[in-house]
Amino acid sequence: MKTMTTREFFHAPGLVKALRPGESVTVTDKGTASFTVTKPGPRPPRTRAELEREARGICPEAGPTVNFTAVLREAKRR
Repeated sequence: MKTMTTREFFHAPGLVKALRPGESVTVTDKGTASFTVTKPGPRPPRTRAELEREARGICPEAGPTVNFTAVLREAKRR
């Protein structure tokens, strides 16, 4: 784990951008650790089933079906 001062953190953001996924930097303020910045790795792909399960958790009731193609065609005619 790398450490840097608050001044370095604000004046050289490229140092944080250069981190590899999973690496972290501890930012210190007057010698004490203030916070830690960790660069995340790539997000794992989610399957359609996982997305549908998440959507049902947010809105369990089935909503009305909408034909968006027809709506867009109608909007273009106006």
